[in-house]
Amino acid sequence: MFEDAVKRQSVKEKLNEMKKRFSGKKVILGVDRLDFIKGLPNKMYGFEAFLEQNPEWIGEVTFLQIAVPSRTDVLEYQNLSKELHEIVGRINGKYGTLTEVPIHYLDQSVNFETLVALYMLADVCYITSLHDGMNLVSYEYIASQKDRNGVLILSEFAGAAQFLESSLIINPWDSDMIAKAINDALTMDLPERKRRFQPLYDYVTTHSSTVWAESFLDSLEVMPQRKKQSK
Repeated sequence: MFEDAVKRQSVKEKLNEMKKRFSGKKVILGVDRLDFIKGLPNKMYGFEAFLEQNPEWIGEVTFLQIAVPSRTDVLEYQNLSKELHEIVGRINGKYGTLTEVPIHYLDQSVNFETLVALYMLADVCYITSLHDGMNLVSYEYIASQKDRNGVLILSEFAGAAQFLESSLIINPWDSDMIAKAINDALTMDLPERKRRFQPLYDYVTTHSSTVWAESFLDSLEVMPQRKKQSK
């Protein structure tokens, strides 16, 4: 679905609009459900540490974070949203100017074509899950980046980390480690990006949900035979 979407003219037009808007800047992208397990405060603190330790990047990099609202009627989630707005406001106040801010935080979902264009635009995809079953964002980003060789920063606590091993694996509780990973991702040369990206793309494109379902059903068919042999 994502491989087909990148070829659409409407997606290409959205991508061109975004390229003009963020011309001359490196773009880091985060896409998460607004949930405690996604580690969004950790993500902001890690990016802040990066700016503190690498001031030469101030004004040269933009962090776009999409936080899709979740359980908006629950007080704890309302407090999480408030906390994130406060963190983002403080960082933007510290490192921004009257016309530019380092973090663009969107507290809403985006349509599919805009999402694909964002995946195509981003030089880096940034994931700091504290506990995640798989994390499909990492797969979607890789599937949308065939011609760009983007860099994936991925939490070791996301299930995808055990399969997408050539991404930059980080501990979301270690801000200094995150800061180094962001700097490494932004300064990585093209040969190294290609070396890391190709295994990711090969894995994502050959291990689809269809392949998983077929292998699972094959295993179920084999089980009765194994039981008979064991008897």
